[in-house]
This record gives sequence, structure tokens and C-alpha cells, in this order.
Amino acid sequence: MGTTKPRVEHFGFIMNKVERRLTTTTNFLSHAGRLELVNSVLSSLPTYDMCTVQLPISVIEYIDRARRHCLWRGSDSNAKMKPLVAWKKCSKPKRKGGPGIINLRCQNSALLLKHLDKFYNRKEIPWVKLVWHAHYSNGDIPHATMDKGSFWWKDILKLCDLFKGIINCKLGDGSTVIFWSDLWNDNVMQSKFPRLFSFAKNKKISVLQFLSNNNLQSQFHLPLSEQAYQEYQRMQDYIQSIQVQQNTKDSWHYIWESSSHTSSKFYNFPYRNVQPPAPFLWIWDSKCSNKLKVFSWLLIMDRLNIRNLLKRKKHKLEGNNYNCILCIQNVEKTAFHLFFSCPFSQACWQHLNMHWNFQSDFFQMMMQLKQQYQNSFFMEIFIIAACHIWKQRNNFIFDRGRPSFSSWKCSFLDEARFQALRMSEDKHFVFLLRIDSFS
Repeated sequence: MGTTKPRVEHFGFIMNKVERRLTTTTNFLSHAGRLELVNSVLSSLPTYDMCTVQLPISVIEYIDRARRHCLWRGSDSNAKMKPLVAWKKCSKPKRKGGPGIINLRCQNSALLLKHLDKFYNRKEIPWVKLVWHAHYSNGDIPHATMDKGSFWWKDILKLCDLFKGIINCKLGDGSTVIFWSDLWNDNVMQSKFPRLFSFAKNKKISVLQFLSNNNLQSQFHLPLSEQAYQEYQRMQDYIQSIQVQQNTKDSWHYIWESSSHTSSKFYNFPYRNVQPPAPFLWIWDSKCSNKLKVFSWLLIMDRLNIRNLLKRKKHKLEGNNYNCILCIQNVEKTAFHLFFSCPFSQACWQHLNMHWNFQSDFFQMMMQLKQQYQNSFFMEIFIIAACHIWKQRNNFIFDRGRPSFSSWKCSFLDEARFQALRMSEDKHFVFLLRIDSFS
């Protein structure tokens, strides 16, 4: 890294590495295999650089484009196939309803915030001492002054707003904390006393400077309104108990109640209030292989390539026939019909003692059956059964095989016994006993 800001062409080696990983073998991988390639290889290639510098947006967009191609279109970057799921939904963590593909922009910011953590907590690191001495020795607050220093430090300072949103300062000498806008002692004065704040002369004054010169004429434009003066009196009562500790550094703690920065906690923090339907969590908690997990995730997202989805994408079929091929009811083949209400699939579920309540919505229907089923392997059995209903459909379309219950039952039992090998020894035995009861 030099003294000038890197241009896009300087990151060409990363983009070349990503492009070389899009080998022709991705055409032969399942969606689960491609997802693993995206998460384990393509997403990790720029990690080292993201720990140091802010990647240009065009570089991140190039890598995202390659990851999308890998996941949905294989190695052909010029393919015109549409993605099955929007990229924004693919970038959600697994515990929040997504497949866990990393959002590189958020990850880049999360990795760089560790530098602000070291800087504000004044860790015993040479560059921290150098920046404080070179730019802020006169008492300036870094996030209250104009950007100064190298291109690298200016990029780090741009993250101050993010940093301020997740930290709470425990006062030391108060020299690095803005009195009005920073969160300190669990309060933001600007929000606590909004009318008084509008009369403040210096809205970026430090806590140390405010408390050392705490008088009405010096700090506020006069005259105050009646409401502002009432807030001033309340503020005086509040700050009387506050004492700064000379020669003691301000310490910054995170609002998730930790004094140490971890990029994973910051990355997951924006999703803290996202509560996906329970079946999404059951998928990733199951003991099935990734191939089956990704299939079931696409099923619950209603993004499998069935005739109804092709119709929604304006894809014309021969004879405009979008009806289910596993039954003779002349019903349009939706995901719900194929896997739940079709007579063929109903026979499969009844064999497994699964009786769906079609009066409830989809997720409520699954949660009700899980409670009634009273079996810790409910999701494994559901995923394997649904996968082989799908294979019966594919066998009929692509191989002209005749779908039959006996064929589904045989493939279900074989797959279940194979998936049992992934379980711990105690669960393996119990699961096989359950599967053998369906023989």
C-alpha cells in the first residue's frame, strides 16, 4: 500500500482471481455446490484486502456479479438465465431466512471498524499513537473535525457514523466525546434535551470543555425559550452528578454489552429484529446434506422451477399447458399443489403419518404439523420426502419415467438411510428405527 489512494485497476488481481475460479466445472454442480463455492471461495478472496482498505464500489459490484453468475448461471458469464431468488434475500444470514451469502459491503465496513476500536480506546499500537499525536494533539475530537491525514485514515473516518451508532462511552476525562451527539452514560443529550440543543453555540463541544465552562452565557444563544430553559434546569440537575476523571482515557463499549469489537457481531447487528418464520431455522438445523437443505430453502421460498414459476416469468410452454403432470385434476401446478395437495403427494404424506391442515397459511400449517408429529426428526423426514416427490416429477419430465408411489417409497428409504450416516451415533440409531417403521 502506497501513499496515494489505490485506483480500481490496482485491485485487478482480486478480480482476476475471482474470474479464474468460475471454472467450467460449476456447470456440473448443484445449487448447493455452487452456494458452497460462493461462500467458501469467492466471498473469501477479498477478505484480506477488506481488512485494510475500503474496496471501491465497482470492485465489490464486479465480485457480486461473479458470485451471482456462479450461483445461478454456472461458469457462463454471458448466460441470460434469470436468478431464482433476489440477491438481497440471498445476502441474509441463515438464522434470518437466507442462505448465508456474505454482503461484501457490510463485511468490508465491519472489518475496518476494528481500526476505530483500537484508535478510540487508545491501544498501545504505534500507528494509534502517531495519528493522535500528528492530528489531534491540540484536543480536537476526530469525528467532530474535518477529515485529515492520509487517504487510508480519511476512509476510516467515514465509518465514524456507523461506529457511533453501536458504541456507548464510559467517561474518563471526556476529551474524545462530543457532549451533545455522542452516546455516553446511556444518554444522547441532543435527544434528551432537543429544545435546549437548538440554542447551543457549539454543537460539537467535548464533554470536558462543556463541563469546565458550564454557564448559560458561554454555551447558549440567549434568550432561551421557556421550554429550553426548563430543559436547561433539568440538564443542570443531571450533570451535577457527572465527574470527569483527569488523566483517565475514555473507554468505549458496544451496545451489545461487550468491550471488544468483533466483525461478526457488527455484521449481524442490523438483522437483530428480523424474525423469519420458524421453518427457515428448521432447515439449517436439520442433519440433512447441504444439497437437500438448499432444495428445501428454495421450496419454502417458492422459487423452484415449476410451471407456475415459469408462467410468472412469462415463459411460454408448448400448448400453454401449466397443469400438474402427476395428477389428472387439470389444476395449475404451483409449489403448494405439487408438494401438498396433489393426490400423489398426499399419498406420500399419509404414508409418513403427516396430515396437512389446508385451512391454515403455509408456515402455520408446518408449525401445527410439527407440534402434532411429536418427532425430533420431523424436518429431516419432510425434506427427504419433498425432495423425492420432486425427483418423481423430474423423472417424468426429463426421462419419461412413470411416477409411482412404490418408486417414491423405495428412493425415500434409501435416501433416509444415507442421510442417517451424517448423524451422531445415538441419533443415528433412533432415526433408523423411525425410518424402518415406514418400510
